[in-house]
Amino acid sequence: MTEITRALCLAGLALLATACGQAPSNEADAQTSAQNAAMPAQTMLGDAEVMASVVPAAHMGAAVARRYAIEPARDRALVLVSVQRGDVSVPVQITGDARDLRGVRQTLTFDAVDLDGLVEHVAVARVSGPDTLRLDLQITAEDGARTTLRFNRDIPR
Repeated sequence: MTEITRALCLAGLALLATACGQAPSNEADAQTSAQNAAMPAQTMLGDAEVMASVVPAAHMGAAVARRYAIEPARDRALVLVSVQRGDVSVPVQITGDARDLRGVRQTLTFDAVDLDGLVEHVAVARVSGPDTLRLDLQITAEDGARTTLRFNRDIPR
């Protein structure tokens, strides 16, 4: 992925994390939450780059919510995964689950969303912040190549 594309993806994720949501209790909490949500987890699937992030649905603006066909709500978070080789999306199947700090597990169901020629895989997780989600994602390419991505993300109140 080119540096410009990566910067645009990170800027977009930061915007998603902070756009039109409820105001956090203080500025330091806002900055920490936005950085955590916007920081993508990354791995490789052959020569393709896998990037995943979690965005609390309550922090999405109306236009973003429409684009992903989800209502902004305090009890949901979007799990967003993109797999790209350069500037081209790679067709994949994604399965996975999320666990909260109590150990409650939920299976994630991913749908592909076309965003102006780039495909992003989106799942909705139920959350009640503040909490931490532990995600375990399995990504399989059409040629059978597989990778696993495990990461944690803090969910603000």
